[in-house]
Amino acid sequence: MLMLILLGIVVLAARSGVRRQRQRDLVLSQRWAQIQSQAHTMPDAGLAQVANVYQPARRGSKAEIVWLATGYRQDTWFAYNWPRAGSIVLLRGSTGWGPHNQNPNVFYVAPNQILSLLPPDTMAAVRRQQQRDAQGVGR
Repeated sequence: MLMLILLGIVVLAARSGVRRQRQRDLVLSQRWAQIQSQAHTMPDAGLAQVANVYQPARRGSKAEIVWLATGYRQDTWFAYNWPRAGSIVLLRGSTGWGPHNQNPNVFYVAPNQILSLLPPDTMAAVRRQQQRDAQGVGR
């Protein structure tokens, strides 16, 4: 009897976890669609993914981003921002000299130039949701 009760609890917990994952996937897919729409209406902004953060500091972080439209990788300074690796960002900024690595093409992002930020697991959630949608699986 105790085993049946424990099994029931495990099944309910698993179902609840699946529902939460599906709901999160749906929300992140909707946010991804919104950020793409935003990007199309802002010609001076671009979508990028933070490939890695190689130096977090008190006043910001040095990172490498990948521009989603082109695949171009670029060193970036996020002033007073600390995005996590894998995050998707809609941002503005300017390119300039990077004295820390003698790079003339560092992308500088001021605190108010991150227009939207999505968590690192966004693209995986979008893929799962698209697969569910293609299979006609309920939400």
